[in-house]
Amino acid sequence: MAEHEVSHGDIYHKLGALEGKLDAVIASVGEKRTDLGEAFRRINALEQGLAKWAGIALVASIIIPLVVSAAAPRIHFPSASPSQVRP
Repeated sequence: MAEHEVSHGDIYHKLGALEGKLDAVIASVGEKRTDLGEAFRRINALEQGLAKWAGIALVASIIIPLVVSAAAPRIHFPSASPSQVRP
């Protein structure tokens, strides 16, 4: 069986290749972190807008019935019997 000799040059070559791959992974993680930060920023803006509109809808759902209830006795809808309706 032939023994395979490993030289210092082979080790340095493999370490250099590994270092290059590790640098690529680190750069990729940095890009993903930036993308994730942007996605969270956009989600936060959407949530804030949604909360604003939900608050407006809540206030409107309270105020509109109160206004209608207060105005209903003052609104006069003339009623006519069927015999009084003119064609």
